[in-house]
Amino acid sequence: MNDVQTTVTTILDAIAEEGLVAALRYTHLYDRVQLEPYDVRWDPFDLEPEQDDSMLTEEIQAAIDFAIDRIRWFHERIRPQATRVSPEPGLTLEERFVALGRVGLYVPNGEYPLLSSLLMTAVPARVAGVQDIVVAVSPQRAVRSDPRWLYALKKLQIHEVLNLGGAQAIGILGYGYEGFSPVDLIAGPGNAYVTQAKEELRRRGRVGIDVSAGPSEVMIIAENLEYLSVIIEDLLAQAEHGPGAVGILVTWNPDLANRVQAHVEGIPSGSLMGTVQVIRTTTPGEALAVANTMAPEHLGLMGPGAESLLDRVRTAGAVFVGPMAGQALGDYVAGPSHVLPTGGSGRFQSGLSTGTFMRRMSIIGATSSISRETLEMGAILAELEGLTHHQASLRLRIKTRTDE
Repeated sequence: MNDVQTTVTTILDAIAEEGLVAALRYTHLYDRVQLEPYDVRWDPFDLEPEQDDSMLTEEIQAAIDFAIDRIRWFHERIRPQATRVSPEPGLTLEERFVALGRVGLYVPNGEYPLLSSLLMTAVPARVAGVQDIVVAVSPQRAVRSDPRWLYALKKLQIHEVLNLGGAQAIGILGYGYEGFSPVDLIAGPGNAYVTQAKEELRRRGRVGIDVSAGPSEVMIIAENLEYLSVIIEDLLAQAEHGPGAVGILVTWNPDLANRVQAHVEGIPSGSLMGTVQVIRTTTPGEALAVANTMAPEHLGLMGPGAESLLDRVRTAGAVFVGPMAGQALGDYVAGPSHVLPTGGSGRFQSGLSTGTFMRRMSIIGATSSISRETLEMGAILAELEGLTHHQASLRLRIKTRTDE
């Protein structure tokens, strides 16, 4: 195991055995915060902001309200719907979607306190029909005394917040402790320790998770010099997410490649936490192949040549078409959740949506008018597999069915 895996396994094993005591010990060790058991859980509706209310301006309230409304509007329209069909008389087949019972949302609160991640996870969960939502936020920055966070939490009707971060928060969400029930699913982005903890709890069969998210990434396919400023800003916006974050330009225009490369090389060393890269291709088709192979979290298509590739994109977490559509728009107010697969996992994973917080359940109904052929075909397959009681179960129904 690597260092992250070893650390996470140690933390989770301790929490499984000791509960909250272990979580508080690791919070003091890693977050440098000493918490008492009564500090861990709180209800935003029981609190009034301790800081100056001037922090919560009308402009900020309007922006939070707008984002919540836009995210809700989108997810209400993509919420999975039940389907009921009847392939023959006497047989009905149905697919229903049932909201999960209890969900934990992890919200990063370290170098950058990502209030937007609260909105991008809680709103889809609410639209899915989840009633019991727990939010875990690191104690490194005060949240329960911040009127901006309290406003958002109350707007989302969140009544339970864990004052924990890192792998210890994930462990408590997965194992629970006395008076705190474990959750069914954990969603939300986090650092390598959070991601590893989520994956380990899923491996142990404790919880479901949304996506396995690593460092954030954007790829921009473009050829037009007229979009130079926008391209550079989008690449730098991605690189500021943190160490490991990367912005990649893919272009078949050597002038654009040179201009972006020169700008990046002129940035003072250490001023960006992430990196910016330039990949040169000779054709749009080669650029598309790069994107479909790397499966970027965000994929920007700028200019006619790049935008014409849209219908052949297969693996990106989210695609932003045109110079007016950047990943920052998607991060806050476009509507789809910004919790997306990274590190190439877009080849087999989708981003967070209402469906993340729902279970698909099949329903099979049959009456005595079901056809003999359907039951007979099933019996033949049961006989082929040597499952005699399966076969007998179906043949018994053949005898009791009603002929048309």
